[in-house]
Amino acid sequence: MEAELAKLAAVESRLRALIQALVQRHAARGEPLSWRLMFEIEDEAMTLLAGDAGLDAHYVRMFRVPPAPPERRREEPVGIADAGAMHTVLWMIQEAYFHRH
Repeated sequence: MEAELAKLAAVESRLRALIQALVQRHAARGEPLSWRLMFEIEDEAMTLLAGDAGLDAHYVRMFRVPPAPPERRREEPVGIADAGAMHTVLWMIQEAYFHRH
């Protein structure tokens, strides 16, 4: 059980680092966090995560966000009140965007 938790923790740690880097890149361009941008960050982070041979693919897949309906990929800004209805990865992106230094 400890080995499995360690694999999951490794994926989460790497994912958080990727999200931080991607958020910093977009924030440096002055881009507000829209639903479209949040899903773009999620797609890029998950692609990079899936390419990391040091991580267990089973645990990487656990973090994949279900496909979003087209209306969720709109330019409307994401608000803090939306956090309760988000998948974990989207919540991580929102948290990183609004709590960056």
